[in-house]
Amino acid sequence: MSKAYVLANVRVDDPAGYKASYQDHVSELIQRYHGTFLVRGGYKTDLENALPYERLVIIEFPTRQHAEDWYNDPDYQQLVADAAPYIQRTLVVVDGFTG
Repeated sequence: MSKAYVLANVRVDDPAGYKASYQDHVSELIQRYHGTFLVRGGYKTDLENALPYERLVIIEFPTRQHAEDWYNDPDYQQLVADAAPYIQRTLVVVDGFTG
């Protein structure tokens, strides 16, 4: 099985609300499913066709099943609902290259 990556492109409309409702809690849930942040914000440069939002997050999981189980976890879904007033985002999961 190949690793899987969750890519999130995020616009934060209320940093304090986002931090309190989501950021302060999400790491524990990611670790529960053996996930690791590879990219969490930071400065980005759009080289071709800009992403719609300024923040990029990449999370590595051991398998696609781990990523999907994390996303579907009721505790995570509660964080998503709590953060909704403070952010806009797109989120995808992609399988890693096994070459």
